[in-house]
Amino acid sequence: MQKKILFISHDANRAGSQLLLLQLLKILKQKNIPMELLLCGDGVVEKEFEEVVPTIRLPEPPKYIVSRLSDKVLCKIGLIDTLTRLADKKRRQLLRERVNPENIGLVFINSIANAGIYCNELDFLHHLPVVLFAHELEMSANMYSKRNELEFLLKKTDHLIAVAQAVADYYVRDFDFPEDSVSILTLIDHDYIDSNFQKAQRNLLEKEYGIPEDAIVVGGCGNAEWRKGNDIFNWVARLVIARTSPLPVYFVWVGAGKQHAIYQLIETDIRRMGLSDRIILIPPTSHALDFISRFDILLLSSREDPYPLVVMEAALNETPVICFQGAGGAPELIANDAGKTVPYMDIPAASEAIIQLILDPGERTLLGRKGRKKVLERHKTGLSIERIMAIIQKYLNLPLSEKLDQ
Repeated sequence: MQKKILFISHDANRAGSQLLLLQLLKILKQKNIPMELLLCGDGVVEKEFEEVVPTIRLPEPPKYIVSRLSDKVLCKIGLIDTLTRLADKKRRQLLRERVNPENIGLVFINSIANAGIYCNELDFLHHLPVVLFAHELEMSANMYSKRNELEFLLKKTDHLIAVAQAVADYYVRDFDFPEDSVSILTLIDHDYIDSNFQKAQRNLLEKEYGIPEDAIVVGGCGNAEWRKGNDIFNWVARLVIARTSPLPVYFVWVGAGKQHAIYQLIETDIRRMGLSDRIILIPPTSHALDFISRFDILLLSSREDPYPLVVMEAALNETPVICFQGAGGAPELIANDAGKTVPYMDIPAASEAIIQLILDPGERTLLGRKGRKKVLERHKTGLSIERIMAIIQKYLNLPLSEKLDQ
């Protein structure tokens, strides 16, 4: 019987690593690669995953062993720990039955956010080869995994795929991961993104948020969180708007909603700056590319971002990018010919770079065109898939009909 690849995703949120995985699964489905997905959390793209690949849900621990009141009684008489262990054993057995390790030949883990699940829940798969697709740097690693669990996962990992050189360097340097078992690549479907940009509602900001047609839009994108630098985005906006008045400069962040812990803080800052009409916060949306298509400049304000999809989307849209040196992999693409790379957290320098581009639309055009050219040259979809397939074939024997043409 042909063994399958078990892909593991920590959730189905509409975020970079999850969307990249969804894209990869769609391509592998076209190649008839046998596979399943273990989904460890829910999210808005869950149905999209289910349409592409057989999807297994991680069994959730019960909220109560019996009921809220009964559990209190069990706790008092000293039985709750025993019954909790029995319930956990039953849940693990259910997971093993759902996954069925006899059918799995390779475990493909998307994101180090799955380190805890792999370490603690999937011990029956620890004998199988592992490919880890790492999208995270130090801050994310500390946020989404425990050091001992991540170390265990990396020791079990046969091959590490890193989305940028900065990411590869982190795991080689800080975890002593063998450099000869690392590949640096990402996956981006240019045709799909181009098609969406062609269909984009480029006046959606005007229609839904009332900005003027001649507005110059500086954009940001991503779930609102400290790592993404929403506060930095606002501080830069304050400087730029003050220095470019009376030009109609607007700062727009796509992905900041009330469900995010820091939303109230950043919204309060904007209001107290008196910039509620110039800094627009848009909740997470499936129409992100519609808004991104209207950006004149992308400000990647992240304190740390391995190699965000929005940078490549912006570049394909011929939008120049401002980013911070030392904050991740974006400078590897942007340098100073597809936008501007400024010193880490240098808010005045970032502001000055944006002002220069606001005042020089010709330079914006030149840098934007260069960015698109670099993405097309460096991230060829077919070549990326060939490299991923070659990695898979090292650990999973596929029928000849499923192998890539040599």
